[in-house]
Amino acid sequence: CLCRMALAFSMQAEISTTKNMIKSLIHVFRSHKLASLLNISGLTLAFIGVYILFTQINFIGSFNSGIGGYENIYRIYPYGIFQDNDWSYTLPRPFIEKLKDCPQIENAGYAAKGNDLELEKEGSIVTCQGCNASENFLLFANAERIDGDLTLKPTISCVIPASLSLKYFGTVYSVGKLVKRKSNGMMITVTGVYKDFPANCSIENAMYSTLGDMNIDNYNNWNYDAYVRLVPDADVKTTENTIKKTFLKLLRGNLGYESQDAAQRSEIDKGIKEAEVKYRFDLIPLSETYLNGHDPITDKGNKTTFFLQKFAVALLLIIVLINFTNFTMAQAPTRLRGINTRRVMGESIMALRLQLIGEGVTVCFIAFIASLLVVYCLSLWGEIGNYVLGSISLCDNVGVVLLLFVISVTVGIFASFYSARYITSFQPALALRGSAGLSPHGKSLRQFLIGLQLALSFMLVIFISAIYCQTSYINSSDYGYRKDALLFGNLKGIPSEKKEALRSELEKINGVEAVSFSSNPFGIWDSSMTWKRRNDDVEHSFSSFPADWKLLRTLGIEVVEGRDFKDSDKTVYIVNEAFKKKYPDIELEKPLNDGDAPLVGICQNFRAFTTRIDNNNLPVAFICYGYDRENYWVSDVRVLYTRIGANTNKMEIRRKINKVIEPFATDGTPPELKFLDECMEEAYHDELRFKVQMEASTSLAFFITLIGVFCLTMFETEYRRKEIGIRKVMGSSVNEVLSLFAIRYTVPLLISFAIAAPAGFFLCEKWLQNFAEHTPIHWWIFPLSFFFVSAIVLLTVVVQSWRVATANPIESIKTE
Repeated sequence: CLCRMALAFSMQAEISTTKNMIKSLIHVFRSHKLASLLNISGLTLAFIGVYILFTQINFIGSFNSGIGGYENIYRIYPYGIFQDNDWSYTLPRPFIEKLKDCPQIENAGYAAKGNDLELEKEGSIVTCQGCNASENFLLFANAERIDGDLTLKPTISCVIPASLSLKYFGTVYSVGKLVKRKSNGMMITVTGVYKDFPANCSIENAMYSTLGDMNIDNYNNWNYDAYVRLVPDADVKTTENTIKKTFLKLLRGNLGYESQDAAQRSEIDKGIKEAEVKYRFDLIPLSETYLNGHDPITDKGNKTTFFLQKFAVALLLIIVLINFTNFTMAQAPTRLRGINTRRVMGESIMALRLQLIGEGVTVCFIAFIASLLVVYCLSLWGEIGNYVLGSISLCDNVGVVLLLFVISVTVGIFASFYSARYITSFQPALALRGSAGLSPHGKSLRQFLIGLQLALSFMLVIFISAIYCQTSYINSSDYGYRKDALLFGNLKGIPSEKKEALRSELEKINGVEAVSFSSNPFGIWDSSMTWKRRNDDVEHSFSSFPADWKLLRTLGIEVVEGRDFKDSDKTVYIVNEAFKKKYPDIELEKPLNDGDAPLVGICQNFRAFTTRIDNNNLPVAFICYGYDRENYWVSDVRVLYTRIGANTNKMEIRRKINKVIEPFATDGTPPELKFLDECMEEAYHDELRFKVQMEASTSLAFFITLIGVFCLTMFETEYRRKEIGIRKVMGSSVNEVLSLFAIRYTVPLLISFAIAAPAGFFLCEKWLQNFAEHTPIHWWIFPLSFFFVSAIVLLTVVVQSWRVATANPIESIKTE
């Protein structure tokens, strides 16, 4: 009976405490509607930002972890082979096959980069990725079989992902059925269906076909991403050395070491020793490849960006914790009398503190629920994929939802704990007189917390300013050609033998100045073919661009030495000034090495790649295939370039060009034509997405800080009404009263900026290191950021103080 009575009494006490807490919350909300609403809004926005950033961190941090047994899979990255002090990311097929015999290597798999494919079905087009790979590649990657066999067959067959099977056949069980390639009408048999790899995975969800005998003995074709699975507990460094020794042994054999005389063997031995020092093969765990950046096509992650996303989450949490703490502390003077009256009436200090902490947790929980509702609505927005990686759906991120719940409860507890202790720490008699809430300690703490928020806001504003400057630099800096006047398209489906006829027709269009062809678009990629040319002790390593003879004229790239290409040329080179600077031994009208094509000109440096690459110091060579190698164009005519004249209707000309091209396409579908500057958004998609995320984080942080300033000023003006009334009676003007509040923020603003400026500079410098070519950190960013933040903060203070400053002083004194 005693136990039951104790339990009943405990439950009744808990219910009573909960009722008191709810009543108290409702009373606070009614008394300070605007401040409470702003506080909940700030918490909600902060939780939304934290949730979205956490989904990005989770997406990147768990990259490739969806592959079974990923812990023992490594990707091979050669170093120093094609470019000194630089990474490569592909290997020749026969070398990868040799690695299967190495100790500690359980298996190896390799695949070429995927290409866009168009499949035809009953007159409609289904697009997908097509990829050639080793026959065991999908088994090596532990793909989950849904139907058939995942081994790639040496027949006209393929293995497809479940998503493609559903799209093309309407079912995931499609083994034995046929898909039709649009380009050549080939019918391909489906022999297997696998479950799609996760979105955060390096392995493409492609239509896989076998390589057959393609490049099976070709050591000069470095086109394959190579992966190895090591035995458990294998020593990675030992395996790396084994791979290096295998490569050097094959290199010696390919140079015909055994068939050479003594002098030639000595020369080969010397070269092998140099290679042994310079070359390296690193095995990077599959879970770490995305962030290493060695492969610009697959490894698109960025360690600095990843760090800054984590940093942004930490800042948002710190700011929201500070803001909520400041909010509860600012309420303290107005709640002291009521809380301590209840103490006099018999409530214990512990019960009062738990109630106050419960209020804080409840407010945070309300904001948590509101944030989930907003995130749910955002996940339904079709355009959200342009601004985030992966899915932000609540169902796909249950772990993040749970983590956010824990964070919201933690913020509620920590933000309320100090104020709960502070409010209940006064003697009831002193608190009931109403002066305890204005203690210097309470004021100092509130000013410190606001100052910390301001410092974080200054830092973020400085950082986002540097991002804007770099974006402007990317768009407006000199590319060496006018990108806004260059129209290009991918010539898939247009035979190379039709290029001259196509050029002739396009040049007849009024407003078209020049037409040319190349292998790749310029300025929007991070890689191209890398060639090496060697003579004795001289080696030239450079990025190669197969080019039509009119390409430099079309691009507007000036030849500063020698001459431009001619239609009558045999195969010849033109290199850029960076090539000449790096290899001063080259001579005009002479081949780069014995038996190679001659060099006929040197052109100005131009932006061949994105600003992530140092275009000013990167050796680049255009090779124009002449009549002696005309068949080379079959594979290298991929991009059409058209220069549009000034003062013309570019959109109209693009429409006319599309109309002319259409009859040349074998399948009747002309290539999609884009102006080069339109492609900047695609080329810098990751940076622009990060920019949007940082803009949103900065806006949230700054908005929450302004809420803190607004609420603090609101509470201060409320409990200083009598002082303000007396000042006005004694002759103070409205401006003087407003200055009284504004001046209080001048020193915190100055101190906060002094702390934030070096931290902001560090962030800017760290992020700009992602770009080999970047804007300087301009000095004017700092004063501009200071005036921007200070002006908005002081305006917020003035707006909130205006109501009390203009009130009738007699009313203020009377009510006080």
